Amino acid sequence: MIKKCSLNKAVFSSLLFLTILVTGVSCNASSVDDAPVPDATVQPTNIPTQAPNRVILVSPGDITPEELAEAQSFISQLAAGSNLVFETRESISTNEITPDVKIAIFLEQPDNLGSLAASAPGTQFVAISDQDWNPPANGSIIRLKNDYVAFLSGYLSAMIAPNFRAGALLVSEQTSFNQAYTNGVSYYCGICAALVFPLNTYPVVTLQPAASPPANWQAAFNEINQNKVNVLFLPREIVSAELGAFLATQDVAIIGNGPPPVELSEKWVATVKSDGMGALQEIWTDLVGGIGGKTINANIKFSDINYVSVTDGLVWLSQGKLQQLDELVQLIRDDQIYPYDVIQ
Repeated sequence: MIKKCSLNKAVFSSLLFLTILVTGVSCNASSVDDAPVPDATVQPTNIPTQAPNRVILVSPGDITPEELAEAQSFISQLAAGSNLVFETRESISTNEITPDVKIAIFLEQPDNLGSLAASAPGTQFVAISDQDWNPPANGSIIRLKNDYVAFLSGYLSAMIAPNFRAGALLVSEQTSFNQAYTNGVSYYCGICAALVFPLNTYPVVTLQPAASPPANWQAAFNEINQNKVNVLFLPREIVSAELGAFLATQDVAIIGNGPPPVELSEKWVATVKSDGMGALQEIWTDLVGGIGGKTINANIKFSDINYVSVTDGLVWLSQGKLQQLDELVQLIRDDQIYPYDVIQ
């Protein structure tokens, strides 16, 4: 009897031990399963961000504030559309052209443009220039064509002048420019003979050295105006407050290739000038894509358009005439019209 009780106690103890052991293992397993799992979506917060690429405009010191502001506004919009940071400088050296400079634009061609381009093959360089230069693979030239401006100024003069009565005060040193102006008049109307008195042929022009004082230019205008001039071309080189004040008293409308002076605001019909920004927009996608090595002729822009009344009629550049001029501009840019051809 004693032995049977001892056996039962031993069996009971063994079962109790096994129960405790299984329970402990289950608890441990539950603890492991319930442990929090690290969140795989958590990202490190100390990864450095790459600075955006830049577009740098380099402007010459002699550019007018109005011309600079126009270029800055235009290029900043192009840069923003391409997710590029825009900035302006007066000069730049090779060590300042870091890899983040995507495009460098010069409003005048610097003498060291070749060495700048060679020092930074990953940057696209653009120069607005009237020089003949063969650009490298990472360079582009937007060529300013003064002969285009002259030709189109002559064409515009004849187009808007009542009875074709166009005239010009021309700088004697600029022989090619002057020829292109007169060719532009002839291209529009041939002989350009007025049909009412005085029965003259046009244009009537006078030549003076660029350094001539305003009094000489006033006398020159009086001379050609004996034949009655309704639209006068005024080169930017000779504009002055004194000459402007004199012309403001005359029965004549004015066009020019520079900004209108305050004195002539009531007489100014239109400004004809080279438009490097328009040409820049045409090649912008290639520049952003790292494609250069191009030479493109600048566009021609007509601005400061106003109505001016003279005795012989109203002088104005209508939308239809402006469209006709734009078509002519494209022909000239495509070398379909040569401004120096003698046209009779």
